[in-house]
Amino acid sequence: MFLTSIIAAALLFSCYSFTATTLPSHLKTVNIQDVDYRSFDPVLGNRLQDGIKELFRVNAPAVRIVNDNADADFTVVLLSYSNRPEAQSSSAEVETYRVTMGVSVSFYDNVRKKAIYENKNVQAIGSYDVQKNESEEMQGQERAIKALQEIIVTNALAKW
Repeated sequence: MFLTSIIAAALLFSCYSFTATTLPSHLKTVNIQDVDYRSFDPVLGNRLQDGIKELFRVNAPAVRIVNDNADADFTVVLLSYSNRPEAQSSSAEVETYRVTMGVSVSFYDNVRKKAIYENKNVQAIGSYDVQKNESEEMQGQERAIKALQEIIVTNALAKW
């Protein structure tokens, strides 16, 4: 029983994580470019970019974020945004809405001249409940942005 506990603990503590030791040694810097927000609210692009930078700092601390001449470039284009009713009450009043955001992502290795991660259609949803005084901007957008950030950074770093 004791040996089983030690083996289980060793397995739990050896889970894969994105630390400096798991990154290719040639990638020391990344340029996380401004989000191209197409004709949408530029604040959405800024919030998305800020969150991606923060997740990079946390999940890939050995990679320095720079403004130009980086070993890798990370680009995001906000392709779509919608805010639509999600659920209605029995009296046909909208109770919850769904914010949906779609982006295209490219993570390019400038040293090896190849794509690390690309996805032309990443979508995330952020629902909010008007019955609880939640709003599109504060709760719906924030939830959709957080979901997008997690998907984008997790997938990009998983490809390393």
